[in-house]
Amino acid sequence: MEGGNLVSVIIPVFNAENYLSRCIESILGQTLTSFELILINDGSVDSSGDICNAYASLDERIKVVHIDNHGPGYARNIGLEMAKGKYIQFTDSDDTLPPNYIEALYHRVEHENTDLVVCGITNVKNNKEMNKFKIEDLLSNQNKPLIELFVHLLEKGLAYSSCNKLYRNDLIQKDKIKFGTEFKLGEDALFNISYLKKSNKISFENSVYYEYHQNNGSLVHKYVQNKYEIQMYLYEKLKKLVDEGTNIHTNENMYLYYQYEFSFVFINYYLPGCPMSPTERKKMIYEIIHDDIIQEIFKVPNERSNLQKMIRTLVRIRNATVMDIFLRAFRRRYL
Repeated sequence: MEGGNLVSVIIPVFNAENYLSRCIESILGQTLTSFELILINDGSVDSSGDICNAYASLDERIKVVHIDNHGPGYARNIGLEMAKGKYIQFTDSDDTLPPNYIEALYHRVEHENTDLVVCGITNVKNNKEMNKFKIEDLLSNQNKPLIELFVHLLEKGLAYSSCNKLYRNDLIQKDKIKFGTEFKLGEDALFNISYLKKSNKISFENSVYYEYHQNNGSLVHKYVQNKYEIQMYLYEKLKKLVDEGTNIHTNENMYLYYQYEFSFVFINYYLPGCPMSPTERKKMIYEIIHDDIIQEIFKVPNERSNLQKMIRTLVRIRNATVMDIFLRAFRRRYL
């Protein structure tokens, strides 16, 4: 560890001028002050780069790199190459951290001598708390196998994000763990699966929550090209890891999680911006629901939501026409 920094905070920045100052201020206001803040300006065409430079001129803990646009995974990898802290924390440029966030995660990782600390996530919209993804019920199950804990985190929506976690930098550097760069979605998931393979212990911190801000321009609200291929790739990576264990309930929980993910794969083809014609879209739906892996995923009964139950039923009966009618109706009402 060079310069005594306990934590390196890495933020990829792309066209975030409306939110970036709020994000940076939340980090500069942390109760644990021994950190470096690495801002990777990923080819922004707004004033984000100037905002990064302005803050760097005011605080020597801030480092700024300007690169051509390659996506958040590539930008985070640049940050990892620069990081000198003992631990790594990732934040997105439109999100915020509560004042004691880094300190709470740091004390947990030090106290329990763990490889990874995970906390909950607060969803924020228009500066109002909408709901929380909590980890309380996992606190008494920390001695379970890592992959079982990870799948439980999947169910809670807390596994794949890199932002609600604190990582050991030496483990990352030793095993050359990096973010995927070939897709615009799922780079966090690949990083976490790779990190999990090299980890021995996970701990949980329930006193703080990462603050995820829902913005209309966020990537999650846009049509994503190749979303089906990306989710299938991630599923196969995780399935390989799960198959190394023997817990059938872990498999079922994984199936339920990916029923959720693939439900939004179907919806993705009905989002504004999807370039497919109605005929092309229906053909794609037909191919997906006739895929053997998709049928395996959707074989487990699902009572989690009416949307997922309906999509599961239509997948299981392999009826692309009715699926198309249902999703067009869903789009008119909700999208």
